[in-house]
Amino acid sequence: MKYAVYSTEDFLADESFQSFVVGTDPAAVQFWQTWIAQHPAKETEFNDAVAVLELLATRQPLPLPEALKQIEAAKLWHSMHPPVAPRAQPALRVGRRARRWASAAGAAVVLGCAGLGLWQRAAAPTTAAAWTSYATHSGEHRQVTLPDGSRVTLNANSVLKLATAWQPGQAREVWLTGEAFFNVQHTAPAQLKAVTAAPANVKFTVHAGPLDVAVLGTQFDVLNRPGRTNVILKSGQVQLRHQLAGRTEELLMKPGELVEYRPAEAQAPLAKRPVNAELYAAWTTGHLDFDNTPVSEIITLLEDTYGLRISVRDPALRQQKLTGSVPNHDVDALLNAFGKSLDVSVHREGNRVRLD
Repeated sequence: MKYAVYSTEDFLADESFQSFVVGTDPAAVQFWQTWIAQHPAKETEFNDAVAVLELLATRQPLPLPEALKQIEAAKLWHSMHPPVAPRAQPALRVGRRARRWASAAGAAVVLGCAGLGLWQRAAAPTTAAAWTSYATHSGEHRQVTLPDGSRVTLNANSVLKLATAWQPGQAREVWLTGEAFFNVQHTAPAQLKAVTAAPANVKFTVHAGPLDVAVLGTQFDVLNRPGRTNVILKSGQVQLRHQLAGRTEELLMKPGELVEYRPAEAQAPLAKRPVNAELYAAWTTGHLDFDNTPVSEIITLLEDTYGLRISVRDPALRQQKLTGSVPNHDVDALLNAFGKSLDVSVHREGNRVRLD
């Protein structure tokens, strides 16, 4: 298949790609992760298709008549193309041919990775006027202030969507594809501290693929890229909720913890581990700062953030420590700077990196 000339609609109609997004085929997950790492020029179409299929993904697939499938697909098409106000930033691009896209979306529904349950699950807006979208391109960061005063920093190749009619006292919800750092305003009564005890209308929820990330007021990073979703908590509390095949899983995070979800390991329970949250949030400044940081910790950061798999020829290298600052807009430039600091050669093939 000539994937290099695929449009967004071609990705949407590809069954292997659909299996990759929903994580039902480990081989497809591995293939597409490697493929996009080797074809960065297709990131826009690739990420647009991922965003559409993730928006279609439902936790409780429902059988739909063919006519209703097309209606629901058309609703999503219009919701993804809101009117562009003067000086508005680019919204999510899905494609130019609505009819072909609707057919691809219908196919995704038939495969069980989409359906009417999407709109029932998270009360996502279904009309063009209901969506407000913020998007970034390669190498771009963007600051967004939400209606409740919460601040969001979007990383490159990311899309944040929310209901335009976001009224005080209503549930605060956003949908993320890509990566973003959230600084959320605490709108609950001062005495209410525990997110698990809070009513829905005071929670702030990020829908990141299969995970719902709920907080009251805190700072955290969410990375929702093809094949993995990471949540890193800097301060406060985070309540994670994951539903799959009728199973509901909840997990409470503390500051300095990272939780990772991989569709290829969908049945595995969510697990958390300690990390340096400050280091994971450093990308918001445009560079990574290291202060006597162990190389082993930097390698873990690069693997978590960029989906890399890094091997080291000399195990003693992991014990070294680095101090300095490197730009993080270009992963290859970042790896080269990393290699020069360690006086080693860097060899990259797709998502695999070798330090010699």
